[in-house]
Amino acid sequence: MSIEYAELLLSRAKRYLESAMSNLVSNRFDVAIVEAEIATQLALKAFIVKLGFEPPRTHMIRQLLSFIIDNKLLPDEVLEDIKKFIKRNREKLIIVERARIVGQYGASSIDYDEAEITVNSAKEVLNIVEKLWKMVV
Repeated sequence: MSIEYAELLLSRAKRYLESAMSNLVSNRFDVAIVEAEIATQLALKAFIVKLGFEPPRTHMIRQLLSFIIDNKLLPDEVLEDIKKFIKRNREKLIIVERARIVGQYGASSIDYDEAEITVNSAKEVLNIVEKLWKMVV
C-alpha cells in the first residue's frame, strides 16, 4: 500500500466529515451519522496504511485504534495517549460504531443529540489522526 493511497483515504475521510457536518446542520441526522462513521473509519485506515500496514477489515473504530496499540506502531507515550482516549471516550466511540447500522437500517429516528455526538466524535478522531500523521515521515 502506498502513501498516495493513504492520502486518498484521508482526503475522503475529510470530505465525508465535511458532508456529515453539513447534514447535521440540515437536520439530516441519519445521513450525518453514517457519514461521520465512514469518515472516522477511513481516517484511521488511512493512518494505518501510512504506517505501512494493511488495515484490518473491520468497521469497528475501537478495533482500528487497538490495531495501532497492539502492533506498537507508535512510540509508547503516544500509544498510552491513545489508550487514554479510548477509555475516556468509550461510550462515544460505541455510538460512532453503531452509527452506520442505526443510520442505514434503524427502525427509530435519530435525534440531534445523538447525531451531534457522532459528528463531534468523528471530528475528534480526525484531529488526532492529523496530529499523528504529522509525526510520521
